[in-house]
Amino acid sequence: MRDILVIFGMQGSGKGTQGERVKARYGGFTDIIVGQLLREKARTDEKMEALMKTGNLFPDEMVEGVIDEKIRTLSEGERILFDGFPRSESQFQMFERIAGKYQFNVVAINILIDEKESLERLSKRYVCPKCDYMQIGEGVCPKDSTKLELRMDDTNPEIIKKRISIFKKDTQPIIDHFKERGELVEIDGIGTMDEVSERVFQVLDEHYKPLNVISSE
Repeated sequence: MRDILVIFGMQGSGKGTQGERVKARYGGFTDIIVGQLLREKARTDEKMEALMKTGNLFPDEMVEGVIDEKIRTLSEGERILFDGFPRSESQFQMFERIAGKYQFNVVAINILIDEKESLERLSKRYVCPKCDYMQIGEGVCPKDSTKLELRMDDTNPEIIKKRISIFKKDTQPIIDHFKERGELVEIDGIGTMDEVSERVFQVLDEHYKPLNVISSE
């Protein structure tokens, strides 16, 4: 049995930031960010590198193989944090196959914001050019200290609206699958990052033991 945390949320909901804070609070989590895994694999795999240059999506069997390969490198007690996966019906079926193989114990959270909030936040979203870490506002990446850059495609409202539309059409039904199975908790994503983190922690403290929590008293 392996503990799995899946973080969902509309674009700009702060999934990446909350994921980093979850890892810091509880420890023992390894990210599985599918896009990053594929890019890393493509550096040493000529076939994948050629496919990536075309801009086409990777076949599901290739994606599943990369995820499976990553899981096999983990220690027995290591938890997994999925951010941005699964995000479509075919990926959900892939998730189900892997979950059965490795006996996943799943907790999923969905950070809720509306479309207006998403548009406003994305216009201020910065990303790490090395690892794709994202946050609202300028700063440096907590993973590698690289200066964050404004994502240029986030400055185009039409592109953002298209992404939101895809999220509603493809990913929301997947979120509903987890909800129907009693594995999903919805988190109010409005407020400061600290306020949202407290809501996330309140839920996850029931599943994972915090490392060193300093009392505010």
